[in-house]
Amino acid sequence: MSKARVSIDGDGHGGLGSGTRILARQLVAAPQLSTSTGRRENLLALLHELRHAETLARTELAGLTGLAVPTVHRLLAALLDGGLVTEEPATRATGGLGRPASLYRFNHSVASVAGVDVGNETTRVAVAAANGTIAGSRSLPTPEIAADLPGGIVAALTSVLAGLPPGAGPLVGVAVGIAASVDPASGRLVRASVHRGWDGLPLRAILEDSLPCPVVVEQDDHLSALAELSDRGTVPGASSLVVVNYGRGIGAGVVVGGEVVKGARGRAGRIALWPADGQPGTTLGEQVLPDSLVAAYQARGGTGPVRDGATLCRSARAGDPVARGLVEGAARGLAGVFLRLAITFDPEGMVMGGGFAGSFDLFEHEIRQALHGIPEPPAVMPSLISGQAVLIGGLIAADPLVSKWLADRVAVL
Repeated sequence: MSKARVSIDGDGHGGLGSGTRILARQLVAAPQLSTSTGRRENLLALLHELRHAETLARTELAGLTGLAVPTVHRLLAALLDGGLVTEEPATRATGGLGRPASLYRFNHSVASVAGVDVGNETTRVAVAAANGTIAGSRSLPTPEIAADLPGGIVAALTSVLAGLPPGAGPLVGVAVGIAASVDPASGRLVRASVHRGWDGLPLRAILEDSLPCPVVVEQDDHLSALAELSDRGTVPGASSLVVVNYGRGIGAGVVVGGEVVKGARGRAGRIALWPADGQPGTTLGEQVLPDSLVAAYQARGGTGPVRDGATLCRSARAGDPVARGLVEGAARGLAGVFLRLAITFDPEGMVMGGGFAGSFDLFEHEIRQALHGIPEPPAVMPSLISGQAVLIGGLIAADPLVSKWLADRVAVL
């Protein structure tokens, strides 16, 4: 998957509310075209530029695409007739003398796209216009839909679509990020970390049978890495990055040379089964995941209100000796993860995402100590978008489906 950049208008690094804009920009430059290139390709070149700008004049489009101004004029007429572009009076000068030229804007209402984040505890759905502006969203507990995951996703999407304002375009693509490995050829789920009943579920095929558009299904760690190097993310523009997502489960998303590392079978980053450092016969998941930590807290006679990772961290901050000891042990285990991944991939930066990102201060010392011995260790920081990273990554991953739909539309203009 190509590295993407994201442009945001809205609520900064908070939740994804209506009006937030997530617009994927492929870092590969648009082709410089000419009148000798096919008409369809020239139309798509103009749409590419218009989708990634507010408004452009004919002369600006000519400069960006390499097309002659008369050619741009003729092609814009076709895009206007097809409803893909709108024209409006200029409010700014574009160079030269005389009255300002008309400006052209991509008609973002022609289509809609959806991103879905199926986490172990919460499922989030967002529907955006074709320019990436969020039009509607909702969240629901994953256990409520776990028994019929495809049906739950379709119902949530249907609910959001029903609440969109009049004039919203048809749904042309959906991208789902999920806490499981995903076979890249079939879209079948493999080795779900918590909801084991999903193993073998042909999620992509079922969703495509139920929805009127193509569907992409990706491991959530891969989408979170894509989001973290976007303009909205924690390390925008990084060419190499490791994201360690630590929450109810644990996984890693890796970007090398601008490409997300997925592995031959799409399973890269499922690290819960790694051997635990210093604990022979124990896996990383058994060492650091919340269910194991809560069970250990109770087994060691802890008496505080510890029922999950968040309450364990709160108790550790409050001075509970049992909670503090368990968090310190988990921090050492997590530090080993950062060290191994740093040595293996030599990234520019490393991000701690997932539910524990808000408790980064409890893990930071051990992580930095572990990385201290590496020459020029990577920068390490907590995610700024931990609760929204997979959803943002999903909307970025869905953007090529919009491009494909537009290509089909221009083919008949």
